[in-house]
Amino acid sequence: MIQKLMFGQFRIAILYILIFLGFFLPSRYERRKTILILAGCFLFTGAMDYRYLIEKQNGRISAVFTLAEIVVLQSTPFIIGKYRDFRAMFVGFSAATYVLGGCVVSSVLYIAGAGVMASLLCQTVFQTALLGLLVWKIRDGFLGSQESGELQWGKLCLIPAMFYAAVHTVSMWPSNIYEIPSNLVGVLCIVGIMIISYIMLFEIFERNRRDGELRRGMEYLENYASRLKHEADAVWEKEQEMAVMRHDLRHYSILVNSYLEEGKKQEIRALLQEMDEHIGRTRTVRYCENLAVNGILNYCARQAEEKGIAFQGETEIPQRMGLNEFEFATVVSNLLENAVNAADLVEEPGRRFVRISARGIKEKLILEISNGCVKEPELSKLTGYPLSEGGARHGYGMKSVRAFVEKNGAMFDFNVEKGIFYVRMLVNIGERGSREI
Repeated sequence: MIQKLMFGQFRIAILYILIFLGFFLPSRYERRKTILILAGCFLFTGAMDYRYLIEKQNGRISAVFTLAEIVVLQSTPFIIGKYRDFRAMFVGFSAATYVLGGCVVSSVLYIAGAGVMASLLCQTVFQTALLGLLVWKIRDGFLGSQESGELQWGKLCLIPAMFYAAVHTVSMWPSNIYEIPSNLVGVLCIVGIMIISYIMLFEIFERNRRDGELRRGMEYLENYASRLKHEADAVWEKEQEMAVMRHDLRHYSILVNSYLEEGKKQEIRALLQEMDEHIGRTRTVRYCENLAVNGILNYCARQAEEKGIAFQGETEIPQRMGLNEFEFATVVSNLLENAVNAADLVEEPGRRFVRISARGIKEKLILEISNGCVKEPELSKLTGYPLSEGGARHGYGMKSVRAFVEKNGAMFDFNVEKGIFYVRMLVNIGERGSREI
């Protein structure tokens, strides 16, 4: 009877381990393929458990089956996981650790006199409730912490590994708690300490996620403030030029009158042309009605001009939008700056260009940026976006772009066609913006 109970406990535990991986591990595959891999793992470990517990193989073969099962379970996060490093290992260890509570509950009930089915049912209910609580409370923060890649995941792996070893040693090896029920006290104490430790650990994950959001917010503000300063400096320069021009107008007037008296029409035309060019140089370019984005476009246009890159902008971005304008302006800035850096690597004059267009359709804004590029960019393993290394690559992989896309439910796409890199984004700008486009 004990063997059947342990077989049921193991199957339930492994089922919830695999479900945990599905919820808390960012997958590199589409959902259907991920589910098939997890199902294959469940069937394989089921065969191992059956040979080990039901057919009662000898000790050496049982040890081999147990080791094979552990290897398969802990290899699964690396197979399906988006990040094949210590993050996958931590999720795998944590999945194996969080099912210990359900196994202990089931064992306690059985020792107290409950039947096999009742014990397994309570284990299932307990594990379902715990999984639902974890998904509700910590899943988003936990996934966000994995995306950041800033925590010391290698050291964190020691926490679930040591707890699992401690619980397994006291409850299963060398003698199980059914043979020595007094070990239950030690098991319950270890499980209690484990729960407290994980609560503290998840608080660290949540704090790390909030810190990441604050850092991105600071990046938005710093970027926006920097671009506004450039815009303000440009306006001040134009005003200074206008002041000089107003001072020179009196002299131009005297010269025109002098040329009129002498009948020098050609000199008058040349003078007027010079005045027209001077006025054109003092004109402030306005690409769109939105102050934040217009400052970004002016700054990037000047950067492109200094590098001998043709810059073209056709934008219809309203003054007010139903989203965070600072974040949107930062995204535009990141995309344009990297487009300028990529175009600067191109030697062929006809492909040294950057173009940006933005147009509104109902409550949506379609943004497209294109530029000449040397080669197809390398994608970041962390975000899936193209890498940026100070202009060495076409840098669309900025975290702020990805965070903005996810926060606003935007559609983001990029591709290379005949040596031209295109990036497109479709974002909802809300009712206020749509009426002003």
